[in-house]
Amino acid sequence: MSSSSRVRVGTLVPFAEGKSGSPNASPPMPSIPILEGSNVVGRSNLVAVDKRVSRKHLSLRTLPDGSVEVVVEGPNPIVVRSEGQRRKVCAQQKAKVMHDDVLELIPGEYFMKYVNTSDERKSSTSVESHDLKKGKRHSEEDSVAAKRNRQVMEDEALARTLQESFAEESTSVTEVLSSLDSVGSSERNKERTDSVGPLKDVLPLTFRLMRVQGLPSWTNTSTVTIQDVIQGEVLLAVLSNYMVDMDWLLTACPSLRKVPHVLVLHGEDGASLEHLKKTKPANWILHKPPLPISFGTHHSKAMLLVYPQGIRVVVHTANLIHVDWNNKSQGLWTQDFPWKEANDMSTNIGFENDLVDYLRALKWPEFRVNLPVAGDVNINAAFFRKFDYSSSTVRLIGSVPGYHVGPNMKKWGHMKLRSVLEECVFEKQFCKSPLIYQFSSLGSLDEKWMSEFACSLSAGKADDGSQLGIGKPLIVWPTVEDVRCSIEGYAAGSCIPSPQKNVEKDFLRKYWSRWKADHVGRCRAMPHIKTFTRYNGQNIAWFLLTSSNLSKAAWGALQKNNSQLMIRSYELGVLFLPKTLQSVPQFSCTEKSRSNLDKLALGKNIKTKLVTLCWKGDEEKDPSAEVVRLPVPYQLPPQLYGPEDVPWSWDRRYTKKDVYGSVWPRHG
Repeated sequence: MSSSSRVRVGTLVPFAEGKSGSPNASPPMPSIPILEGSNVVGRSNLVAVDKRVSRKHLSLRTLPDGSVEVVVEGPNPIVVRSEGQRRKVCAQQKAKVMHDDVLELIPGEYFMKYVNTSDERKSSTSVESHDLKKGKRHSEEDSVAAKRNRQVMEDEALARTLQESFAEESTSVTEVLSSLDSVGSSERNKERTDSVGPLKDVLPLTFRLMRVQGLPSWTNTSTVTIQDVIQGEVLLAVLSNYMVDMDWLLTACPSLRKVPHVLVLHGEDGASLEHLKKTKPANWILHKPPLPISFGTHHSKAMLLVYPQGIRVVVHTANLIHVDWNNKSQGLWTQDFPWKEANDMSTNIGFENDLVDYLRALKWPEFRVNLPVAGDVNINAAFFRKFDYSSSTVRLIGSVPGYHVGPNMKKWGHMKLRSVLEECVFEKQFCKSPLIYQFSSLGSLDEKWMSEFACSLSAGKADDGSQLGIGKPLIVWPTVEDVRCSIEGYAAGSCIPSPQKNVEKDFLRKYWSRWKADHVGRCRAMPHIKTFTRYNGQNIAWFLLTSSNLSKAAWGALQKNNSQLMIRSYELGVLFLPKTLQSVPQFSCTEKSRSNLDKLALGKNIKTKLVTLCWKGDEEKDPSAEVVRLPVPYQLPPQLYGPEDVPWSWDRRYTKKDVYGSVWPRHG
């Protein structure tokens, strides 16, 4: 029986209380639905990997009276707390669990309370009856709010169904995100340094989605906030972005006030720039990189955080404003690198050269600082050669404005992406496989340029030596109805700033595909993330997370018989590729505990295979390959627009009210 047709009988709910009534300090867990029939609870249900919890730790069988029979399947015992009694249940033993009983998956840790659905309903009915007796009349605004709450509940129910379905097929979203989390944030790593396996620990491949407020808790498993990224003893920070709200930034991340040296590379002008100057801390330096070609912007979103231990490089998709870090679907990649040894003068690392070339183009005014670990140093592009990037797991793909000719033509924009892909060998399955363009602003395009762009993104060879060939592209883009029903309503459309004249070109109709993000619970969190990928089913040839929208300004356009590339804007992205890496200890600038390093299988070659969260292959089939599940936030293959679907453009009038009862535009 499929999980979607099974009745939900109850829920195991995280219970934050220890044996003595003190708060439970074990890592957080999501709620676990208990469906009619047999259920399994195990390691995949944990947020943090803990090998004391078996993959099949417990089996649970629902009984007609609403209780559950629990069988301990793993070698470690559990504890059942019922009516004030605490009973230890060992391997292969059974126990009956009633409503409000508590399970300790490991004695003293991972507390879960069993809540029977019928009891939930009784409680809910009682509360509703009490509210009805109040006899309050609902205003029109209350009615709108009720509709919105109902929509949220429906979305949560859908998300729950998807989770249950994935759990039954052993590829649950929770398991997937748990595996991602094992190479993730240093805070969580601190809690489990003795339990993670060596391969997970040596792959610092940290692409995450950002946390979204107001969504069910499971959707934010393994997501990041700005405080997760900017933490610890930062000596120097370089913050690169387009829009910067200084008031919000210092409130959201107050630790930035303690950083002695901060350089902000921005794209602001006019009144916004004046306000930025007035609100910035006195020791912060502002710089707007030069824009030699009209209609260009400084659009790159990145952070360089220098620590006593090394540097944290962050590339992401969010402006430094509240709505971008709280209400949108966004992505972020980060990796930490140590300082080079004093005698290490190597400069043949592609990541390092790409980074320094990009930073040099920004032309910020050089300044001198005293760093405890490096003494008096000039902060210029060359300073960033002092770090060892040899463990980098991505390539940087940048754009800088200019008319690029000769060797420089292949250093930037889509020609840089083409040149990197040309050097790569991919599995045969990606020959003629499709492309995805997903972004939040559409430039003024024509079919000639679309062919030029597809040619770059189709570069690369198969492992039999043949060219991959041109892939058919699709554009993942929100419909008007997606925006109207989003968590922000029509207001979300202001951050998808594309006019009718760009969106409603006839030749684009064949490309339009739906923004469907049920598997990560982000259908109603409108995308500001930008991604480009080549895929076959749930297998990924390569994946690019970038600030670049689909425009000539961002990617460049070939001119003068393809001898010159003209780019208007600054952009930056990270390209994930299947690679063979040599295992090294995972390095962190902020994690103090390194107790597990002597357990690592150092020096072992690891071949990576990129897949989506919904991939259902066999990881044991090729033990020498490490499967890297990327949180691609949209459905693959995407669903083409139907006859009723209209692509969002922000300068049209929409009179059908959104979830807040508003129309668009809001005024006039």
